[in-house]
Amino acid sequence: MTYQGSLIQLKEVERLVHDRTAYEFLKENFDGPKTDQDQMLWLHESLRNSELAETDKYRVITATLYVILAHDTHETIDEKGDARKLTLKERELTVLAGDYYSALYYRTMAELGMVDLLRALQRGVQKMNTAKTNIYQLHVSSDEQYASEFRAASAAIFSEFARYFGKEDHFVFLAERALALKKLFDERTFYEAYHSSTLKRAYEHGFFARDAAASFEEWLEQLILRVKKEIIELRETCEPLSAALDMRLQEMLQR
Repeated sequence: MTYQGSLIQLKEVERLVHDRTAYEFLKENFDGPKTDQDQMLWLHESLRNSELAETDKYRVITATLYVILAHDTHETIDEKGDARKLTLKERELTVLAGDYYSALYYRTMAELGMVDLLRALQRGVQKMNTAKTNIYQLHVSSDEQYASEFRAASAAIFSEFARYFGKEDHFVFLAERALALKKLFDERTFYEAYHSSTLKRAYEHGFFARDAAASFEEWLEQLILRVKKEIIELRETCEPLSAALDMRLQEMLQR
């Protein structure tokens, strides 16, 4: 399939998500998480050689995007010490939006009748939540364990999806690092705007301090470079990827 053809298919998946979530009240009042384009690319790639009918592929991807949206939306509810303070109305809208995406996810999965996939995605949600708790509370004992938990916090739902559809470990490992890199970019952007980051505790604790970074900003850049290096190494041993995904990886590596 051509690069343009892949983009057209991805746009169709995104249209399905937004058409079915055209809940006017939320549309007019809620400004929360949007469809993650990188998650969408990797989900699409996982099904590229699947025997599923094209319509079913779109519906499976759409259902998975719903659960990711639900998870990301609920996560934005601020906790004590959060740099961004939500108003009561914003908190209520966030809870409502997360519940709405969850409802769409369960309805779509019920329509598909793929009980085993639903179980796999729920395992991903549980792993992601556990990983985020371990990161926040620093329930890790080494750099590598922290990195593993960070990847799970960024990509556990996707990883369970990909393995369900028979993707090899190298593919999953590459995707996990690409999605973790996207999360690191998001952390950098958030820190630049609010001078706060969920990674600050790891920096202060001394994780990944072998290069003796003088500031959090420098430490974060070194962590980004570390993940980029891992992506380059894994890319050499992974199966051929679509033109769209290859282009996205190159874009991220040059960022």
